[in-house]
Amino acid sequence: MTRRFADQVVMVTGATSGIGRACALAFAADGATVVGTGRDQERLHALSEHIDLALTLDVTQAEEVGIACQAVLDRHGRVDVLVNNAGIGLFEGWEDTGVADIERVMDVNLFGVVRVTRELLPGMIERGAGAVVNIASVAGKRGYANHTAYCASKHALIGWGEALRCDLAGSGVDVVVVCPPAVRTPFFENAGYLTFDEDHPHLEPMTAEQVAAETLDATASRRRQAILSRRARVLYGLSVLAPSALDRLRGLK
Repeated sequence: MTRRFADQVVMVTGATSGIGRACALAFAADGATVVGTGRDQERLHALSEHIDLALTLDVTQAEEVGIACQAVLDRHGRVDVLVNNAGIGLFEGWEDTGVADIERVMDVNLFGVVRVTRELLPGMIERGAGAVVNIASVAGKRGYANHTAYCASKHALIGWGEALRCDLAGSGVDVVVVCPPAVRTPFFENAGYLTFDEDHPHLEPMTAEQVAAETLDATASRRRQAILSRRARVLYGLSVLAPSALDRLRGLK
């Protein structure tokens, strides 16, 4: 069996649970030397048994970002694939979502990605090879009720990644945007959305392992954008081609 990421160094942020952990383990199983980062010390310790290195990192702290990235470069000399997965959610009506709330979500979901990428991208450009993989969301492709902060952050992340891809044209460095739908992880619980299953009784979320497998496929093939799940692709297509019809289906008109 060919190991697609043999001899490649992969760094995954937010790797202590959910999609990030599944990606870290999947890349390691596919031959990569994996560095995983996160804030939960106990989970980092558990993860360290399965990957090359687990580092404490809060992506909202510029100094921590610089220290962690330098530690990886000192150890391995390069990062071939950066998986920007660290993210948070906030699911409340607009009237309960203040400017400070949106700033907090943006600081992790957008500016955290920018901080880490800016530390590692110059080395990729210098070598003429690499991939920046941004774990976005279908919430970055269309709007959802009570998701103003989260949708704003993921729309911004997709836009930033698309523009970055244009800037990097011809450099040998690719930008891959992965847009999962709902995933069966602690994400919604951690974000305070405790009634997600009740509100979506007919929806079967993807597993973190399924998302990881598709992320590896998208990274290996350097896909520009991967919207995961057939249902999500259909709904996105409707939002582009027949937005009014989709609104009616959603009871918005």
